[in-house]
Amino acid sequence: MRLGTCLLLAVVSGVLGLTLRLTLPVTPVDASFRDVMRLYQSQAVPTGSNTPETSPP
Repeated sequence: MRLGTCLLLAVVSGVLGLTLRLTLPVTPVDASFRDVMRLYQSQAVPTGSNTPETSPP
């Protein structure tokens, strides 16, 4: 494809995406999703790296 065609497709897809974002409402996060995220965050314990090059001495 030529450069002009690629730029035109990029602009059209950007405008389409922006139009969809502005016209469709954003679904709010429900309580069960928040509970799952809290569970995963509580389980996430920072660990050291598993590679010797980036592990602390």
